[in-house]
Amino acid sequence: IAAMNPDVEVHTYNEMVTSKNIRDIIRDQDYDFIIDGTDNFPAKFLINDACVFEKKPFSHAGIIRFQGQLMTYVPGKGPCYRCVFPTMPPKDAVPTCRQAGVLGVMGGVIGTLQATEALKYILGIGDLLTGYLLTYDALTMTFRKIKIPRNPNCGICSDHPTITELIDYEQPACDLRHH
Repeated sequence: IAAMNPDVEVHTYNEMVTSKNIRDIIRDQDYDFIIDGTDNFPAKFLINDACVFEKKPFSHAGIIRFQGQLMTYVPGKGPCYRCVFPTMPPKDAVPTCRQAGVLGVMGGVIGTLQATEALKYILGIGDLLTGYLLTYDALTMTFRKIKIPRNPNCGICSDHPTITELIDYEQPACDLRHH
């Protein structure tokens, strides 16, 4: 990376991100934009909530099978992840990675769109996905842009939030053993 752009500085963390350290990580490095590239709901909620508390813009994305989705949160300008998905899904409501699988290229397609959102935000150009959920279906090669309003009763980004501290949710284990 340094050869391509000597002004780029990469910080790595050899620790698990939790409710106890995520705000410090986000705040201390003074990141301009956060990209959620995680594959589990507890991490997605933790990232959203920390970004809302720290007033940091971020891109959420999710992929499963042949579908992907993404949205961009900008503080004070649109809905956060919890506006769309208020609570953790119940156990077994969403298929595990073993049950559903993911087309390998989906991470690349959706990740590239997230990187595009980050660049547009940093450069201050174009229209962000703030207030929209973009879905992609690889089987039909179709995108759909769905308008999503800010939830006035959102537990974290509303004028009267009920969530006032970060939560470490438990993640159901993904059973990859062969039977």
